[in-house]
Amino acid sequence: MKKVVVAMSGGVDSSVAAALLKKEGYEVIGVTLNLFAEEKGAPACCGAAEAGARARPVCDALGVRHYSKNAREVFKKKVIEEFVKSYAAGATPNPCMDCNRFVKFAYLFDLAKAFGAEYLATGHYARIEKTPSTPLRAGPDGCQLLRGCDPLKDQSYFLYCLKKEQLPHVLFPLGGLAKREVRAIARELGLPAAGAKESSDICFVGGMNYARYLKKNGGLKPRPGRIVDARGKTLGRHEGFFNYTVGQRRGLGVYGPERLYVTALRPEKDEVALGGLAEARFSSFEASGMNWLAKKPAAGARVRAQIRYRHKPASCLVASSDGTGFSGNFDEPQFAPARGQSVVFYEGDRVLGGGIISEVGK
Repeated sequence: MKKVVVAMSGGVDSSVAAALLKKEGYEVIGVTLNLFAEEKGAPACCGAAEAGARARPVCDALGVRHYSKNAREVFKKKVIEEFVKSYAAGATPNPCMDCNRFVKFAYLFDLAKAFGAEYLATGHYARIEKTPSTPLRAGPDGCQLLRGCDPLKDQSYFLYCLKKEQLPHVLFPLGGLAKREVRAIARELGLPAAGAKESSDICFVGGMNYARYLKKNGGLKPRPGRIVDARGKTLGRHEGFFNYTVGQRRGLGVYGPERLYVTALRPEKDEVALGGLAEARFSSFEASGMNWLAKKPAAGARVRAQIRYRHKPASCLVASSDGTGFSGNFDEPQFAPARGQSVVFYEGDRVLGGGIISEVGK
């Protein structure tokens, strides 16, 4: 019997993932990672201490072993501290990427090996399939990461950081299902998580907005500065550039004859730049820390690039792709690509790879 460790949050997705794997004949071990101390009054979520209390009854109902592991130190160092550092540098980080890269598919992956498990499974909506042979290839080149079948829940964007060698050892049981089907399975099985609410936003921020969290928990102090237009004209004042993100439209405290957006953050000058919609669109970008799950595209090739979770992938011409760096040009300017965001490249439903945006340009 093949052994699998399932990342258990106590929510409906991880609960059904565990149930499906047990039904398929796997020896299932549920593991819940305690990632941070939950803020008082904040909604319960996957990494809080309460997650173990929610996951345990699910594992009991399924008749599988359950363990809780304290991973606060690695989460604090690799996710929370990097989140604060990125905002302090004027970037727009995505901590879910770092959590997958350093916690779920690193720390927990190693933990699964320690349990003697052949596989690690999560409740992500994505698919891993054997790469098919084609006339141009002598044989399959391993596994490929694909979008989940439910377009409203597809989470492949967050998973580009997996390593090629990990793919054969990762299972996504929900990849071929729609969310409504997952809830129906949970109800049919009478799982305690059947009616659990959807988790949303960044887990450790809880009920606070980013700016409040950064000041309360990240130690960022007010840094007053100017709000300027594209020509450098002062439009107003702010109390810290980290209170803003590129593409932001609401809560700017500045009004004009046209709708304004944040177009750039300049920490070295403590400036927040605003502009119209055209000024918030960019055509070129550079990315670093590239991770490729397929053969990296050569200069002159075209790929589809996704710069946010809900962003519709846009056609992009590869300018260069060397080592861990990448530069490209969108066929049409895209709204608010920002330093710190992840850019993920697709060929149809297949994830080719991705990296972190380091520069954008017109």
